[in-house]
Amino acid sequence: MRRSYAVTPLVSKRFIFIPGFILLMLAGALRAQTGNVNGRWSNSAKSLTIFQPGDAVRIRVWQLYEEQNRNINLDNDYPINNAGFIIMPLLGEIKVRGLTVYELMNALTEKLKQYRQNPYVEVHPLIRLTMQGAFNRPGSYRVDPSSSLWDLVAEAGGPSANCDLKKMVVERGGKAVIKDLLKSFENGYSIEEVGIESGDQIIAFPRGTMDLGTLLVIINLFASMLLLYLRLRLGGGW
Repeated sequence: MRRSYAVTPLVSKRFIFIPGFILLMLAGALRAQTGNVNGRWSNSAKSLTIFQPGDAVRIRVWQLYEEQNRNINLDNDYPINNAGFIIMPLLGEIKVRGLTVYELMNALTEKLKQYRQNPYVEVHPLIRLTMQGAFNRPGSYRVDPSSSLWDLVAEAGGPSANCDLKKMVVERGGKAVIKDLLKSFENGYSIEEVGIESGDQIIAFPRGTMDLGTLLVIINLFASMLLLYLRLRLGGGW
């Protein structure tokens, strides 16, 4: 009886410890995954909301409490030139490089007060993306970073008949930086949240084709087999 009393507490502690340890591991993994997603989103959001040359600004202006002056329409998409300026009616050149959306909205509101009473300004950044591969209208587009993948595909005329959406990748500087693109957007993430940045290229491969990484693996495999064959033949008397 004494032996059973001595063993029972030890066994019970082990059975309590093991599930607790597993739960702690799962909680840590979940925190790490959540932190990575939030960190990726915050870094991307910071870079996308600061205006830079080559991008554009979508501006909408309303005059509150008074009839809108229809002679001057300021609503437009304004490209940012190499010096970091946009050119607007009435206001002329406005430096936007390095400003956030909130800072530009306040600056435009102050400038427009001399022309309109109670102006309300809405500002949206537009970033440069290139759609390549199996799209009906591949090319370069300026899009809102809050857009979804389907908005991008629609801008490019939709997928071609042989497009494999599961093989879409994002390239930056000649390297694939996001490979599970379709899965990210199926989870409801926007361009900004996925981590796509201005200047990135979105490439869609047709069905039945291999991406560059898979092709290189196959080439290396065949090269290794050929070298092994030559060594065996040379060792056998060649």
